[in-house]
Amino acid sequence: MSVNLLYKILLVIFAYLLGSFPTAFVIFKVRSGDDIRKYGSGNVGGTNVLRTSGALYGSVTMICDVIKGFLPILFVYLFFPASYVLYIFTSVAVLLGHVYPVFLKFKGGKGVSTAGGMIIATCVLPFSGANLILRLTPAIVIVLIVIIIFLTTRIMSLGSIIAAIINPIIFYICKYSNHIIIAAIIWSIIVIVAHRENIKRLIKGEERKITKNKK
Repeated sequence: MSVNLLYKILLVIFAYLLGSFPTAFVIFKVRSGDDIRKYGSGNVGGTNVLRTSGALYGSVTMICDVIKGFLPILFVYLFFPASYVLYIFTSVAVLLGHVYPVFLKFKGGKGVSTAGGMIIATCVLPFSGANLILRLTPAIVIVLIVIIIFLTTRIMSLGSIIAAIINPIIFYICKYSNHIIIAAIIWSIIVIVAHRENIKRLIKGEERKITKNKK
């Protein structure tokens, strides 16, 4: 095995372990000394922290999860910018780590913030030869979709699911490379599968809302 290949394998493993870091679990544990899985939706993610602990802790959790998604993509760009397969494997690994974390018996969050971090990194870093405005378009559109739908409906999962569906389409429209579009399709599948119970509740009209007076 070459040293170069070993480094790539280690980067993929690092991405999965970083994704597995249970941000919501740790922040809620530090704040209250309890297990977040006992409260709200029982999910280990930023939305449940937002629902159970308020905007400050929810925002901190989401920002940390965004960073989790951003860093592995940054490392791929810095050290292996021409390795398209590594980009796919690394990005998928960090997202799988968040959704199926080894530290919490493979039961994690929904992957929205982590996927957001990967999307932002992909758009900010010059993976594509397009001009800056065109490069940033996917990140801008996807973030706006989540924010607008959430503010309109107070249902975070709805915006996340719609954003996941649109995600690879926007990358395609903005003429990103095929390996990025392939990765985006896989990300969307993972996020949608993670939201399967939310989809069932949305169809039944039973999905939980995050009300403004939650503390």
